[in-house]
Amino acid sequence: MAAVTSAPTADPRWFRADITGLRTLAIIPVVAFHAGATFIPGGFIGVDVFYVISGFLITTLLTREVEEYGRIRFGRFWSKRIRRLVPAMAAAILFTLVLSIWFGSVLSWDKLATQAVASALYVVNFLFWRESTDYFGSALEQSPFLHLWSLSIEEQFYVLWPILIIAVYFTARRRARFRMALATTFVVVIAFSLAISVWMSNSYPTAAFYLLPARAWEFAAGGLVAILPLERFIRHRWSSSTMALGGLAVLTFGFLTISETEPYPGTVALIPVVGTLLILAGGANPNAPSIALPLLGSPPFRWIGEVSYSWYLWHWPLIIFAIAIFPGHWIAPVCGAVISLAVAALSYRFIEEPVRRGRLQSARIWRTYVMGATATIAVGVVAVSLIGAQGMLTRDDPYRAYAEAAAEVPPLDCELGTIMQTGGAHACILGDQSSSETIAVIGDSHAGHWIWAMDDAAEEAGVRLVFRWRSACPSIEVTVTSTTGVRDEGCPGYRAETRQILIAERPSLVIISNSFGYRDTFLNEDGARLDPAQQVDAWQSAMADQVAQIDALGAEVAVMDDNPGMPFNPTNCIATLGRDPSTCSVPWSTAFGPNSSIASATFAVVNEDDYLGFNDAVCPDHMCVAVSQGIPLYRDRTHLSRAWTLEQVPELSEYIQRRTARQ
Repeated sequence: MAAVTSAPTADPRWFRADITGLRTLAIIPVVAFHAGATFIPGGFIGVDVFYVISGFLITTLLTREVEEYGRIRFGRFWSKRIRRLVPAMAAAILFTLVLSIWFGSVLSWDKLATQAVASALYVVNFLFWRESTDYFGSALEQSPFLHLWSLSIEEQFYVLWPILIIAVYFTARRRARFRMALATTFVVVIAFSLAISVWMSNSYPTAAFYLLPARAWEFAAGGLVAILPLERFIRHRWSSSTMALGGLAVLTFGFLTISETEPYPGTVALIPVVGTLLILAGGANPNAPSIALPLLGSPPFRWIGEVSYSWYLWHWPLIIFAIAIFPGHWIAPVCGAVISLAVAALSYRFIEEPVRRGRLQSARIWRTYVMGATATIAVGVVAVSLIGAQGMLTRDDPYRAYAEAAAEVPPLDCELGTIMQTGGAHACILGDQSSSETIAVIGDSHAGHWIWAMDDAAEEAGVRLVFRWRSACPSIEVTVTSTTGVRDEGCPGYRAETRQILIAERPSLVIISNSFGYRDTFLNEDGARLDPAQQVDAWQSAMADQVAQIDALGAEVAVMDDNPGMPFNPTNCIATLGRDPSTCSVPWSTAFGPNSSIASATFAVVNEDDYLGFNDAVCPDHMCVAVSQGIPLYRDRTHLSRAWTLEQVPELSEYIQRRTARQ
């Protein structure tokens, strides 16, 4: 590695106070959005502002170095990124891991440890993509490392961008052609990446949100503005002010109007990108400062902009922990956000700046790499220790019971029974398979979590059981999306196969079991979302149609009352060290209230004797509990545990016997 005798002296021409202030305009909406501020629904687009700024600054730095030296000093470039990013990030990760021992479920320690290591290696965005993590889900359910997906993308950009720029330089052959070739390359990257972003946002929304290919155009757009000779065209204050104020207006419009329900990034991300580009372009000529400069360059804006990286690192875990300590209190995330700014100031003063500008690392580049590796290894050691501690705890009750409840997922391959073929369709045959009496259970995953109990109950009742379930696919004819916005194209065919099986089997009783939690996921035939009233009408109409079809077969109909969906994972809640299980209970109105309209629409088409429910046991005295007699009720936020459903076998068996006897 080449030696650097002193910290590089910053060229005053490179410093722009408006860019530091622009970071403030990016970080405040992000923090406010994460703290639950409803007045700024598009606050999450502040991340896109950061991406454009990074593309602009890094491209400026690298192109000037190439033009001056004819090369890029990769070791020096990446060592600067390490000093700038790694120490503060490692400190935040280690702090979060330690606090997770008290505020995080024992059952999630291994997952948190994996996310911590992936974050330290700047690949956690791949992990969240693979896990189909819903970025916009309830904060009570989110990882304290979720926000680090964006820094992983940025670091991946830092690795690839200098390689692309030097490749273009050598391809151009002559320095006179370099900027033209670079501009052409950036335009190609923008066009190709934006096309990928639009396509993926509609077809693979989780991948589009978390992966670099759908975001690269934002960095490239900033890079394109960096290499254009804009100062030649922006010669007057009125032109620079028009652009800067126009950019501020576009960003404000985006923060106030963009919603998490829209496919993102896609074309919607053009709003924060264009707004940021206008502000960057408006400050291109220092001899024609815009009237926005006094605001963006003011001391408060510059101070927040300087600590924005540390604030981004610390704000989310502190918000998460504040919510864990005071769940349900709106002031908790606000306090977490405010405290995180103070912590960020300390992190900037005592970690970021000393390491970034200290002579120990800058004097010899290799020392920076050793420091970065040491910080990463420290994260790994703590993560492995946390996994080991989890293993020790879950070998003993009650954590072993909690772990088993959380791990039991309904089988998809009929490992409990026999696969029965009817034409091209197949069903799982359970219960007393030799019986001449057949019943059926159909539905989505809220039917699936009853499979073990239904198997035992059918065996006890002496009936043959046909079982069909598919996740996020209601048995009735409605079109819905998953929680990540994906439409299951195989669902209509699955329903058609289910009808074929019911016609062939002629069961005496059909039990319908669907989740009532599909609000805001309904689509019409054109793929547009339905409003709340239309959702209820569509559900009730489809429910009536299915009941009529089953009646036409001469079968009895029963509808399973859906269990309440909790605002957090109940099993994780009771598995937190030192947690009193009673604190993991919530009122009935909180747990079931959001689904009450779909529930009413369901039971409007069946008689009282035709529905089967256990919610009096789930929510005794109108308080929905997480544990009963030492048994966890839930597997996750909305699905019941195998252990608890098996406790309901006697009642299920009695109900089946009574209904089949009536038939």
